[in-house]
Amino acid sequence: MTCYFCPVEAPCGDIEHRERFGVRYAEGQDVYQYVQHSGVLDLGQSAIQITFGLLVNYTTKIGFAPHSTLGLSFGRADIPKTFLQQLKDANVIDVLSYSVRYSQVSQYATGNLVVGGSAAEAQGTAHLPLKLIPGARRGIHVSIVSMTIAHAGASPAGGDSGRPTPISLDGSLALFDTGTCCIAVPYLVIAALVRYVRERIEADPRVETVLFRKDSLSSYMVRSHHVRFLPVIVYSLVGEGGKIVDVKIFPEHYVGWCNVIWCEVHIYAHSNGGEIVVGEPFFRAYDAHIDLENNTTAITAHPLRPSWEKALQVAKQPRRMKICDI
Repeated sequence: MTCYFCPVEAPCGDIEHRERFGVRYAEGQDVYQYVQHSGVLDLGQSAIQITFGLLVNYTTKIGFAPHSTLGLSFGRADIPKTFLQQLKDANVIDVLSYSVRYSQVSQYATGNLVVGGSAAEAQGTAHLPLKLIPGARRGIHVSIVSMTIAHAGASPAGGDSGRPTPISLDGSLALFDTGTCCIAVPYLVIAALVRYVRERIEADPRVETVLFRKDSLSSYMVRSHHVRFLPVIVYSLVGEGGKIVDVKIFPEHYVGWCNVIWCEVHIYAHSNGGEIVVGEPFFRAYDAHIDLENNTTAITAHPLRPSWEKALQVAKQPRRMKICDI
């Protein structure tokens, strides 16, 4: 969380008496409250007055405080104008849109954010229409047909012996969210990932488990020397004209920090009915341009880094530990 010190020209003496707005976070388990505050946004050659939120209270059932967030998605009827809408009203941008390009070097969420403008067309750019969930808060949702656990270079379609079999999710939606560190998938996908890895390390009789969690709230962990066996996670999404677009998330995108024994895997499973979320690992794999006015997103894959696995520290076989496992 980031502290904000109110300047003399925009004091906060009455902050406890201002109208509060509530927002759920941490998969809906917790709530934070914020109030409106005004300030000046310096744009270099000009400056504009904007309204933003100051967090004044929050719950912590899961033990994590909310992070400072620059909201760029659709607004809601019960909240003030979004940051993008304020920029458009001030003629800073001409359309409610933004582009995200993550760094492929840092394991943290670093990169470039460009507001306004149109998608930069490149070879392999795919366009995906956004979907509205009736009666629900608007988000960056895209129709998804299936998910597949696949070997690098393998076709996501299949069913024949030795070929990956898609896990049907027809009728579901995937949420694109830069504010989520992981990708959330149905448990069937986690189970398929575990089977995939186990088949490739079955020659080692000492291996009892593939993925570990210290508790139900923590990320999955994998042994460092098993990272090379991790698969590609393929999302089959519905693009323009009903064309199926296969989005491939490689281990270099969803494996986080590593030590000599463990690596963090930025994936978590939800129970039946949970939301499929495409978080930071997707944005490490693809550039994305989100157009909120035309309800479309354009995505372009980053080139893979051939030396990625060599940068990992690989440990000797660790002693067996009994923790929450799969």
